[in-house]
Amino acid sequence: MPRKSDKRERLLKAARKLIHRQGFHQTTLADISEESGVTLGNLYYYFKTKEEIVSAVVEDRTERFHSLIKSWEEDPDPRQRLAKFLEMPVTICASITSHGCPVGSLAQELNKNSGAHADLASKPLRAQVDWVTEQFRLLDKENAPALAHQLIASLQGASVLANSLNQSEILTEQVKQIKIWLKSL
Repeated sequence: MPRKSDKRERLLKAARKLIHRQGFHQTTLADISEESGVTLGNLYYYFKTKEEIVSAVVEDRTERFHSLIKSWEEDPDPRQRLAKFLEMPVTICASITSHGCPVGSLAQELNKNSGAHADLASKPLRAQVDWVTEQFRLLDKENAPALAHQLIASLQGASVLANSLNQSEILTEQVKQIKIWLKSL
């Protein structure tokens, strides 16, 4: 039987999965309860509202990205670190093709309502842009912010196309093209 401390993690994992697959607005607390195996009453012990859950999901995605950064930064070459960053969407290509980018889709969905959730939802995307910008700065690129925006926009666009057309090869091909572009800089 799982320990009590595992319940919050199970709820968070279920929320991440369902929000990615169904969207925030279509995901109910009952859905999260059922997916996690944690009763609805216990869910309210850990998260009082759906808004608390989406905040926890966003924070979790941001923390996971920062953990990846730590492993990538073991490589002293910023260009190689960027190449490792580009592998991230390839590793979840099937999921992106089926449900869209977990970070970009959530940011886009919550931004439509504006307000506090829009700022919150963009946090993981901003973390990516900031980190990529820093890598370009370390490569002595004067236009580092513009290059970071180009790289992230290319990935997000490829994710939208792969998802919309249900063709994973769009994403993998675009990642190859971005890597070629990166080498040419």
